[in-house]
Amino acid sequence: MGLLLFLVGLLAIVSGALKLRERMRTTLGASRLAPLEVIVGGSVVLGSGLGLSRTPVAPLVVAVTLGLVVASAVVQVRRAARLRKSREISEEERLQSYVEFRAGREE
Repeated sequence: MGLLLFLVGLLAIVSGALKLRERMRTTLGASRLAPLEVIVGGSVVLGSGLGLSRTPVAPLVVAVTLGLVVASAVVQVRRAARLRKSREISEEERLQSYVEFRAGREE
């Protein structure tokens, strides 16, 4: 169980860090779950080294940490889809405005 705790904590740290890095590189916006992922992941990794795996709460910690990683991924995917949709609508409006402008100049 100690190795599982370590790996799940490491997964949460990497997942949260990548989401934070992506947020800085794109206009995706701030994710509230990404810093929480990093903090929880670090705590789980630290706990795995301090004997958390020998307690009866270890399976619950694994489940909660994996749930947080999945929830954060779902939020990130929804946010990316919303941004993509917004950009498509904006592009469509700009194109329509340009075509109407060009049609008005040709008359």
